[in-house]
Amino acid sequence: MKRFIATLAIFLSSFVFTTAIFADGHAGPRTSALETYFCSYNERKGPADLLKVASEWNDWAQDNTSQNYAGYLLSPVVTNGSDFPFDSLWLGATEDHESLGISVDEWLTKGTKLQKKFDSVWTCDTHGFMTSIEARPYPKLGQAGFLQISACQFNEGYSLSDLMAADAKWTSWMDENGMPGGIYRWIPGIGAPRADKTDYYNVYVTESLAERGSAHDMMIKGAFGVAQTMYAGMSECDNPRIWHAQPTGGKSES
Repeated sequence: MKRFIATLAIFLSSFVFTTAIFADGHAGPRTSALETYFCSYNERKGPADLLKVASEWNDWAQDNTSQNYAGYLLSPVVTNGSDFPFDSLWLGATEDHESLGISVDEWLTKGTKLQKKFDSVWTCDTHGFMTSIEARPYPKLGQAGFLQISACQFNEGYSLSDLMAADAKWTSWMDENGMPGGIYRWIPGIGAPRADKTDYYNVYVTESLAERGSAHDMMIKGAFGVAQTMYAGMSECDNPRIWHAQPTGGKSES
């Protein structure tokens, strides 16, 4: 993940439950809007401190947020420290970009006091928006899981439509052969580094590292060849990283 990480040492391995969590039932691939904060813990602070503040935020969201919003804390599991100069990241998901904009507006106008509590725990200097496209639904949306992410760039002559066509074939093969996990495509947007050339992030989501390992074994035993045929020459992706996604709360329709 050079760019992925260059841009913030960014994104990773997959718990992209967020993409399908707010599906609206329309035809075509499900999409959602994502926001990310890349953060490092202040001295003598850590995940437990952040989750305490997040619990307050969850209560705050019930009365102060008008939109469905799901928050997650992503912590590194299998990463390279030289590539990722942040401790953790906050991932938020909404139904669409208008909903995300409303959520951020509400936070900026009503969340000042709570923001100070977050600031006492960690320092965040990068905030970005992305679009998530669901290629294969993750069956346990909203629960903790593991994200495997890599940054990809299309080769000349290929585009998102080619990727989606290949995804349809690949996910059908996964269904037929019982390969676990969900697949999402995160499209970089506002806030991405100017020099970043990432076209999309490949996000693979599993419930456990054992489940991910099972899928990897299947790839070694022949699925790699199948996938290479379907995606032949389409894009170049860097080495993936793995993150653990912990739900932090938010608001959803009852």
